[in-house]
Amino acid sequence: MRIGIVGAGICGLAAARTLNQLGHQAVVFEKSRAAGGRVWTYRKGEHVWDSGATSIAPRGKTIENVLLKELCTEGLVAVQKPIYVHTGLRVSPGHPNGAPRYTYLKGNAEFPKRLAEGLDIRLDTSVDSIERTSSGYKILDEEFDGLILTPPVPQTTLLLWSLGESRPMANVKYRPCLSIMLGFGAELPPTNYHAILDTDQVHPMTWLCLESVKSPERAPEGGSTLVAQMSAAFSHNYYERDDEALVKTATGYVERLFGPKFQAPTVSKVKRWKYSQPESFASYEHVNPKGSRLLIASDGILGGHVEDAYEVGTRTARQIVEVD
Repeated sequence: MRIGIVGAGICGLAAARTLNQLGHQAVVFEKSRAAGGRVWTYRKGEHVWDSGATSIAPRGKTIENVLLKELCTEGLVAVQKPIYVHTGLRVSPGHPNGAPRYTYLKGNAEFPKRLAEGLDIRLDTSVDSIERTSSGYKILDEEFDGLILTPPVPQTTLLLWSLGESRPMANVKYRPCLSIMLGFGAELPPTNYHAILDTDQVHPMTWLCLESVKSPERAPEGGSTLVAQMSAAFSHNYYERDDEALVKTATGYVERLFGPKFQAPTVSKVKRWKYSQPESFASYEHVNPKGSRLLIASDGILGGHVEDAYEVGTRTARQIVEVD
């Protein structure tokens, strides 16, 4: 079978890789210049930030064997320190999720880069509509026996609309996230954690990842690299705020945590994720009925983490070619 896949995030890459392994042809259409979706790495000088997914936690799912055994593991490192929690920037142990986590020295974008090897991916190619044919579907004048749609649900819904179709996904809602990357000329003080999380989602800064603690080779000698991810409420209210003001806000929290050496970053960047994480989910079985040649592999189906994305991509690939 020849299957068209819209989106080269982890869902799409997992689906394409699985289809190829099963002896089918997959063609992936991606609007961006690189594969990976929200597994995104930014580099400036010797600073390296994972601005989307900050680590990969396999949790015994399909991705574990792929990450640790099937793909090249050069540069793959286990994150040594745990996640702590914070309440109003008061930091303490107690985060319940102690699952092993991994990252790459060069950044987590290495993972989709390695997944993409050998796949037919059309980068810089937007898909705004789909056509139905007598034998299947058509994307940009290319014929396919079946399709797998992987964008966030609001974008997938528009593609379904172009076919006159709908699926029961109206309950899926997303939260935005402002991800603020900071690089400093000072070293962080010793910590027992690599990241802190506000589990109650009350503080404007929900998550702070100490990139230069999480992994070696993330900052110049004597420097440090951090990613602050802001809460859903803050991100919604200040999504269009200018970068300088956002960097100033995040830097203020970092300074409160680590002292006056962190008053001003030497480098910074803001990444805006409109569809950062799903807050509610649709039922996979209801969205993807058996026998359909048009399947949905969005993160609004199984979950918003990397391991969930890989799982749903693999599952839809097997279903579309009717492999148990």
